[in-house]
Amino acid sequence: MASPADLMAAAVERTGLADFGDDSFREGLEILTRALATEARLNARGEGFVYSRIGLHLAQRLQVEDWYGRRPEIDDVVLEPPLFGMGLPRTGSTALSFLLAQDPNVRYVRSWEAAQPCPPPSTVIGDDPRIPVGEQKVVAGSGHHVPQDAHGPMECLDLMALDFKSQIFQAYAQIPSYSAWLVDRADFTSTYRYERRVLKLLQWGQPPRPWRLKSPAHVLSLDYLDRVFPTRNSL
Repeated sequence: MASPADLMAAAVERTGLADFGDDSFREGLEILTRALATEARLNARGEGFVYSRIGLHLAQRLQVEDWYGRRPEIDDVVLEPPLFGMGLPRTGSTALSFLLAQDPNVRYVRSWEAAQPCPPPSTVIGDDPRIPVGEQKVVAGSGHHVPQDAHGPMECLDLMALDFKSQIFQAYAQIPSYSAWLVDRADFTSTYRYERRVLKLLQWGQPPRPWRLKSPAHVLSLDYLDRVFPTRNSL
């Protein structure tokens, strides 16, 4: 089982970068890796998947900080008050998110950039290699009842995972101690601040448009969401 130090060192070696930014992510990473080691009972395939995802988030965090370090004007990007979609799972929130995304005057987190926000889309010339080949058209989602599209909207969970406070990890393994910490003790202030940081990066170099964001998980951290996006709207 990999330790937080091992995973961070691997991300540094993979990217050639060393600045992870604010240390707020370390608590969640430590609790998550401890739960994976003691509770998850992963087989080799499961370990390969989960630790690869953790490595991806760490590498993307390094790249986010690198972009800010080289182009500090990114922090001057002004975000219009976003509209957050939330509610219980399996209540049509994904369908509503896809419907709102049809408005050409709004911006949303596209599925191909959710887990890999770097490089900023405005800096990519030609076809973006993050877009899966052959998945440019709308396809049926899970159980043929959830819309899915390589260009369609994705939930905020991957962006929240950059601070290692995200329900997305609960979908990968049985980690009850991490789940309990997430609900009872985790402070999501830094999580939403980092999401805001990434949204600025994604918007940088492009015409400003109001964001349409979505995740049922937001209902568990509304107080923190209000602190970071105090003029937000929700539905």
